[in-house]
Amino acid sequence: MHPCLNIVEVQQAIFREVYFQQRGDLASLARTCRAFNSNSLDVLWATLDSFALLVKCLPRDLWRIDPEDKEMVFQRPMTLKDWQVFFKYSCRVHVVEQSVGPEYITGCSDLGDDVIFSLSNPPSYGPLIPCLRTLHWNKPTNEYASLLRMLFTSSLVTISLSTSDCTLDSPEVTILTSIGPACPSLKSFCISSGTPFSDFLDINGEMVLSEAVMCMHSLESLVCPALDEEAFIHLSRLSTLSELSMELKYDFKLDSLLTPPAFGSINTLTLNVSSLSILTSTLESMQFSPSQVSFTVVNSPSLDAIRLFFIALVNACCSERLSQVSFSIANDEQYSPPPQHLTLSTFQPLFALPHIDTFELNLPRGISLDDADITTLARHWPKLTQLSINEKTGWGTSPHLTHQGLITLLSHCADLMQFALSVDFSGVDVPTSELLDSRPGNGVKNDNCLRATFVTSAISHPATIAAFLSDICPQLTTVKASWDQDIFISEEDPDSGEAYLDRWEEVEILLPAFTAVRRQCLGWVQMKTKEEDVVSA
Repeated sequence: MHPCLNIVEVQQAIFREVYFQQRGDLASLARTCRAFNSNSLDVLWATLDSFALLVKCLPRDLWRIDPEDKEMVFQRPMTLKDWQVFFKYSCRVHVVEQSVGPEYITGCSDLGDDVIFSLSNPPSYGPLIPCLRTLHWNKPTNEYASLLRMLFTSSLVTISLSTSDCTLDSPEVTILTSIGPACPSLKSFCISSGTPFSDFLDINGEMVLSEAVMCMHSLESLVCPALDEEAFIHLSRLSTLSELSMELKYDFKLDSLLTPPAFGSINTLTLNVSSLSILTSTLESMQFSPSQVSFTVVNSPSLDAIRLFFIALVNACCSERLSQVSFSIANDEQYSPPPQHLTLSTFQPLFALPHIDTFELNLPRGISLDDADITTLARHWPKLTQLSINEKTGWGTSPHLTHQGLITLLSHCADLMQFALSVDFSGVDVPTSELLDSRPGNGVKNDNCLRATFVTSAISHPATIAAFLSDICPQLTTVKASWDQDIFISEEDPDSGEAYLDRWEEVEILLPAFTAVRRQCLGWVQMKTKEEDVVSA
C-alpha cells in the first residue's frame, strides 16, 4: 500500500467520498482491510439517521422488533460485552438525526420501556455518545426523558427537539434544567412544534424552561415556547445571540427599557403572542437592530392597535438594518371581514424603513389599496424582492388595484421576485379578438419576477391575461390564485370561485408558450435589425 494512504486525513477524505457515493461500499471497506477499519468506521458512524441504529448494532440475540406494534424490545439483560460493543460505535457518532424513525430504515417506530431503562443506566457514569455535537430528537416525551438526559454532553453544539403531538410534564420536565450545565458549548437550542403555539409544556414546564435558559451562556440561536421576563432579559445580554424565536405569555411585561447593547447581535426575531398590545408594549421597551422580524398574534387586533404596533416597531428597530417584516394572525378560520379596511395610512409608519425587501401581511381585515397607494408603497420600498398582502386571508372586497398599478409596482421595484396581491384586470381582460395593437405595459417589464399569486382576482379570458403577464414579466414561471379563505363574489357575478381558479390554472399553463413566442419574435426583430445595419453600412 502506498505510504500516503497511511495518512489519517487522506484516508478520511477518501472514505467520505465513498460514503456519499455508496454507503454500503464503505461498510465493506471497513470489514475487508484492517488498516482502514478504524478510520472508515469513524466516517461511517459519524452521522446517524436514527438513534435506534445504535441499538441495532448490538448482538442480534439481545433485541427484537415486535411485528405488530413495531416496538424494539430486549430479550435479555445487557452485559458488559454488550456495552463494549455499544460504546465501540457510539464514541464515533457526531450527529443523530432522529430518535427512533424513520421506520423504513430502522424497522421500528418505538423503543420499549426495557430498552429505554437499560440504555439510561450504563455501567459507568457518563454520556451515551461522548462526542455528540448535533442532536435532533423527535420523541421528547416523559417516556424518553431519562434516555434523552443521557445524551446531553459537553461537546453538544446543537439540540433540536421536535414536539409535534408530544408533551413533557412533571417530573420529567426537570431534565431541561440539566442542559445548561451539561452542555456548556451549546450554541443552538430549538423546541419546534410546527405551529406558533403548542401544548408541549404547561405553565410549570415553562418556568423550568426559563430556568434552563438562564444557564445557557453561549447561545447563538434559540427557538422555544414562552419564557418569563427574567429569562428574556438574560437573552438580551448575550453578545452571541443572533436568532430568537419565542412566545410571550399573556401577562408578559418588561418593567424597564432594554437599551443597547441589549440584543446587540440579534439578526432575526420571531415573537408569537396572544394579544397585539403585549407585543406593542414589549417593543416600546426595546431598542435593537434586527434585519428580520416576524410576529404572529392570536386575537384579531383593531386598526388603531395595528397603527400603534407599526409605530412601536419603527421606533424599536434600526431603520438602516431592518429589511424583512412579517405580521400575521394565527387563527386561520374563515371569517367575515369587518367593515374597517386597512388603507395606506395604516402602513404609513412603516415607510420610515427604507430598506424593506420582504414584506408579508396576513390579517383578518379587508385591504383597500388602489393604484396611487401601491405606487407610494413602491417608491418608499424600491428594494422589494417579496411582497405578500393577505394572501391567506383575502382582501375582503373587490380590488381597487388595477393592472396599471401592478405595472407601476414592477417598474419601481426592479428586484421584485414574487408578489401576492388582489388585482382588477378588467382593463385588459378582453377577448383575444378585441386585443389592441398597443402594449398595455407600454414596454415596461420586470426580468426578475418569477412567481405571482393573485388574491381573489376575477378574470374571464385566460389567454389575454397570460399574454399580458408574459409581456410585463418575461421570466414569470408560476402563477397561482388564492381563493380559499376569502370568497368575494358580487351578487351580479354568475361565476363561482372554482371557475376563477380553473381560469388561473389555464393562465399558468399558457404562460410558457406566450413567453417562448415573445422571445422568438424578439430574436427575429434583433436579427432583422442587424441585417439592415449591415446593408446600410
